[in-house]
Amino acid sequence: MQRVTTPWTPSEVSASGQVFEFRLWAALIEQSRSLLHVFLPLSDRGIDALLHRLTDDAYVPIQAKGRSELDHSGQVRLVVWADSPTDDKALIVSGLEVEGGLGPTTMVVSERDFKRLALLSHDRERAVYGMSFGMRPRARSRWFPYLVPTERLVERLGITPANLTLAPAPQPRPMWRSDLGFLGEAKVTVLLAESGALNLFRPFPDLETSELAVLHLDSRRVLGIQVKTRSIDAAHPDATVSVLASSFRPSPTTYFTVLAWLREERRFHEECLFIPSHDFRGLAHPEDPAGHLKFDWRPLSKKEHRLDPYRRQLSDLSVDIQGELTAKLLPCLRGSTRRSRGMGPID
Repeated sequence: MQRVTTPWTPSEVSASGQVFEFRLWAALIEQSRSLLHVFLPLSDRGIDALLHRLTDDAYVPIQAKGRSELDHSGQVRLVVWADSPTDDKALIVSGLEVEGGLGPTTMVVSERDFKRLALLSHDRERAVYGMSFGMRPRARSRWFPYLVPTERLVERLGITPANLTLAPAPQPRPMWRSDLGFLGEAKVTVLLAESGALNLFRPFPDLETSELAVLHLDSRRVLGIQVKTRSIDAAHPDATVSVLASSFRPSPTTYFTVLAWLREERRFHEECLFIPSHDFRGLAHPEDPAGHLKFDWRPLSKKEHRLDPYRRQLSDLSVDIQGELTAKLLPCLRGSTRRSRGMGPID
């Protein structure tokens, strides 16, 4: 295969940025031995990825800023709109894209520290932050504490050699989703995307329980969503909901959403279930011989049932998820429908 050795042209800047991002995601998955799961956004609203760190169940927002060449002084040069970094806890990860990989040094810095240390200037009437760093860091540089050898990148993201030594054994991969399962995921995605307060992410690759990560743009809190879709009709009104016990990992930040597809009417039932993953095992029957945890659900049953606390109107699902994500905020922030913040960098 012919190697591409010529520099990226100005018209190829976007493609160059994508190359850097995917090389970065691959490096993080490889170095962490899958203790970091990468969730990528379904729409560009300022965060390039959420890293789900399995050691403590945290979701880490990432802004990836790569450069394909060094400036005249031999350094990576970054210039960022001053109103772009809006989440002080998000991490900016920046480095050099080289032939076939990443440069030897990478910067990992919180947006709070970036704004504190970068130089503030103006591009015409708009404020910008500027900074630069070299591939051979010098201790006297203000950026030195935030520079790391690329092969040890995950250490700056909370994955230590001890974590890797004690990494859990590989679990069974999720089963391939049926067309019906994909339809349910698409329905939930559309319902949540209608809210301007939520940013949605999908895992790449799909290695865990959560099929969607939902970031609230005000609270900056994240929920992982697993979508279960079951088909029912008049002759078969009960939906059996199940998970594989060996791969089930309950978490305070993971919820199950269960939808019912009406076969004869070819539409979704108005009712759904919204269940914290920590409650799932308590609702299920004892593990069956095939290793599954199961329970039955009959939408809109008039009989009192232990599932009643989890019943929701499907049309209200977005409101319920926003409620979970803003539970500790002031009431005036709940239900916000704020639109995208325009967090694009200058390239």
